[in-house]
Amino acid sequence: MARPSLKQERQKIILQAFTECIAAKGLNATTLDDIALKSQMRRSLLRHNVGNRTELINQVAEYVSTEFETIWREQRAQYANDNKNEWLLKILFNSNPDEKYQALIPAFFSLLASAHRYPEVTQRLKKCFNVYLDDITQELVRRHPKASENECRQVSLGIVGIFFNWDSFLSLDLGEEIAELNLQMVHRLLSTLKK
Repeated sequence: MARPSLKQERQKIILQAFTECIAAKGLNATTLDDIALKSQMRRSLLRHNVGNRTELINQVAEYVSTEFETIWREQRAQYANDNKNEWLLKILFNSNPDEKYQALIPAFFSLLASAHRYPEVTQRLKKCFNVYLDDITQELVRRHPKASENECRQVSLGIVGIFFNWDSFLSLDLGEEIAELNLQMVHRLLSTLKK
C-alpha cells in the first residue's frame, strides 16, 4: 500500500492539534503559536500545509465533522440487526461515551458558536447535523413501517435536538435525574410511532 504524502500526514497532525487547542481554549483564543506548539511544527509549516486561518478553520470543521460521522456510523452499524429502539439510547445517550468522541465535543461546540462568521463551517456543520437526522429517520422508517416518513423525521428531529442538548451540557455532570428525563423524552417521542 502506498504511503500517504508527508503533506497529508502533516495536515492530519495539524488538524488534530488544532482540535485539541480549540477544545481546551476555544476557537477565538487559539493562536497559530498554540497549534505550532501542540503539533511540534513551525508556524511557517502550518501555513504551508493548511493555509491561512480561515482555511484552517474550514479544514478543522471538516475534520471534526468527519470524525463525528465516522464514530456515529460505526456505532450505528453495531446495532443494525437490533429491531428495538434501545439502540438509539445506547449510542446517543451513553453516560460514558467513547474517549475520542468526548475529546471532540468541546471543539464541535466551539466551532458551532463561531459558525455564523464562517460560511463553509456553517455548511459543514449543517451537513453533519443532517447526517444524524437522515440516518435516524431511515432507521425509524425501517423499524416502524406503519409510520409515515414525515412522522419518523419529526421524531428524529426531536431526538437529535435532545442529543445535541445533552452533549452540550455533558461537562456540567447534571446527574442521573437529567439523564433519565432525557431518556424518558426520547421514549415518549418513539412511542408516537406506529410499529
